[in-house]
Amino acid sequence: MPVHLDTRTLVVVSIMVALVPALVGALVWQTRRTYPGYWALGNLLAALTLLLFSLRGKVPDWMSIVLANASALGGGIVFLQGIRRFRGLRVRWRLESLLGVFAVAMVVYFRYVTNNINVRVLVMGLALGSIGIAAGIILLKDIPRGRKLGFMITGLSFIMGGAINLFRGIYVFKFVPVKELFDASPSNAAFFLAASLGIVCWSFGFIVLTAERLEVDSKEVHNGRLAPAAPALDEDTHAEHFPEAVSDAEVRQQLRRIVESDIFRRSAQMERFLTLAVERALSGRSEELKESSLGRDVFNRGEHYDPRIDSIVRVEAQRLRRKLREYYEEQGRGDPVIITLPPGGYVPVFAHQQRASPRARAQAL
Repeated sequence: MPVHLDTRTLVVVSIMVALVPALVGALVWQTRRTYPGYWALGNLLAALTLLLFSLRGKVPDWMSIVLANASALGGGIVFLQGIRRFRGLRVRWRLESLLGVFAVAMVVYFRYVTNNINVRVLVMGLALGSIGIAAGIILLKDIPRGRKLGFMITGLSFIMGGAINLFRGIYVFKFVPVKELFDASPSNAAFFLAASLGIVCWSFGFIVLTAERLEVDSKEVHNGRLAPAAPALDEDTHAEHFPEAVSDAEVRQQLRRIVESDIFRRSAQMERFLTLAVERALSGRSEELKESSLGRDVFNRGEHYDPRIDSIVRVEAQRLRRKLREYYEEQGRGDPVIITLPPGGYVPVFAHQQRASPRARAQAL
């Protein structure tokens, strides 16, 4: 007599598995803000999704179908945006949010207008698969030196998870239609087992990524690339190379003030340039703030960009410095934090305005 795996039991086990990294991630985020809160929220949404799925047939369909799928999509989107922020890229909600809204609308249609679970599985598989693969590609592209393990574990986990979702959606729709979510089939059991393992893998990868970043930061402090804990702030040299004098939260709050100002709101390219430079500096990836990488990542010049031929980065950096001076001369005159881009480089410097050195004030004003 064949023995079928109980998929509902697997989902309950997956919930317990998902809750552990979700709580660990929340604790890490509270103690080490280098761990993006997006990731903790994403794991909590993953656990909520599995919980709602497990209640199928016991609660209204708008909860176990619509809200569950919306939670899954929301989790995928916040994971993707957390990865973007971690890599120093601009957080973008429009495209992913439109994809999420469209997928949820399709789920609603194929439940309440035409009840077809196989189309719902296909739609969710395509949407979640696309988000997962995109997140993995962002992590695996241009991995910083000395931080390969965390990027590889997390990036591959998302790519594999995305591929599994894509495959399941197409496979169920075209070859093995199901009548309900918990059909006792090997493919269903394998999918929910893979979901729980994926949560463990990418959560472990997030923690490794955070640990690697902290290790790089500590090495930079030890090697003198970052200022020690209590330098003499009246010395220009120390004050201008003291990124830890201002907390990450203060820098990001100041960055929001700048990019939301009238001066920067008119220039999406300058906003992207400044945001990428600040986020990479905060994440300990200052070595990536070079003309070649900026030309590729900010100005879409491609992999074969040659700064000797195309001076776009140098020209736009001068323009960015002018815009920063203009901002601090007008709207930002009373702001608590100064963000400057010193001449001759692309690594931003952060200082409290009342404690900034004369040279830093001159660059800002």
